[in-house]
Amino acid sequence: MSHTIENLLIVCMDFRLPKNHIDWAEKNLGNKNYDLVALAGSQKAITDEDTMATSFKQIETSVNLHGTKVINIIAHEDCGAYGGSKVFSGWEEERQKYIDDLNEAEKLIKEKFEVEVKKYILLLDGKIKLV
Repeated sequence: MSHTIENLLIVCMDFRLPKNHIDWAEKNLGNKNYDLVALAGSQKAITDEDTMATSFKQIETSVNLHGTKVINIIAHEDCGAYGGSKVFSGWEEERQKYIDDLNEAEKLIKEKFEVEVKKYILLLDGKIKLV
């Protein structure tokens, strides 16, 4: 490895969110160096059979090429990969679905890699909360 980083940041590709992700990463990811993966639904992309291989290829590349030790996954409110907020009965149901999928993503990642996984939810008001 010619260069290493500690963090991989996995986020949703939603056009509404990049500034939130970048601002958060600059404040919270230590040396401010990180690999970035943007996939529709972030945690859903990791757990869904149709997108799992692509997600894991990106994680594998970061871990093997850059020695990544921490995988940071940010889910977000009103995610279109799930059908948006309208498919849930309310925020609590939506939030719980994201948490369930974040937990499943963590489990799957840890089965393949020796890394720490940190999970977050981004609200549309810009706040990012640790799960």
